[in-house]
Amino acid sequence: MQRLSILLLISATLAATSGCASKGYVRKTVGASSDALTARIETNESNMKEIRDTLDKKITTVDTRVSGVDTKVSALDTKTTEGMNSLKGDVQNVDQRAGQARTTADRAVNEVNVLGTKFQNRNMYNVTDEKSIQFKFDSAKLDKQYTDVLDQIAATLVQNPDAIVVLEGRTDSTGDKDYNVRLGERRIEAVRRYLAVDKAVPVYKIHEISFGAEKPVAENKTKDGREKNRAVSMTIMVPKTEGSVASRND
Repeated sequence: MQRLSILLLISATLAATSGCASKGYVRKTVGASSDALTARIETNESNMKEIRDTLDKKITTVDTRVSGVDTKVSALDTKTTEGMNSLKGDVQNVDQRAGQARTTADRAVNEVNVLGTKFQNRNMYNVTDEKSIQFKFDSAKLDKQYTDVLDQIAATLVQNPDAIVVLEGRTDSTGDKDYNVRLGERRIEAVRRYLAVDKAVPVYKIHEISFGAEKPVAENKTKDGREKNRAVSMTIMVPKTEGSVASRND
């Protein structure tokens, strides 16, 4: 009986000792695994952070490039718009100049027709005086040296109610045709305003046409010829009397 008790005590002691050893082993093993797992988790988190940082940098780079592309596209759009506006402006200028040229040509044709109507029978008029005043190159300003000539023309027109004056504007051959026609018109206008405004000549007595470089009065090959062509020719005309007309027809 005593032996049985001793055996039971020994068995219980061994069992207790064995149980304590197993729990310590488990704790040690679990602790090591936990540390390894924690280390792996921390490593993974570090790797993920590096990946996120790398992705953020790449995204930032892409955003920068996209922003640069947007800027270039905007600049291109601006240049394109400016180019289109410039082209539209050029087209409008061309249209405007073409319109001015047509207007000038139409005016010249109309003036020729008016003169043709008024002087369809030139035998009915006598030329009583012819004068010419010259202008400087590319200028429509009246030279004071011609004041006396213009005053004489004005006096004749005012004193004779039937007298008329025909103003013919001319230029030298420098420049294009349309410009020369307009320059001739400006020269005529300077003479017409002097006669009508300064000397009170009725405007209906003044008739004009600009020939530009056409119908020159002198050769344009010489300096003297070109100077003579930069002028306004003035022709005073009065109706013929019945007697002079009859004698001319005889």
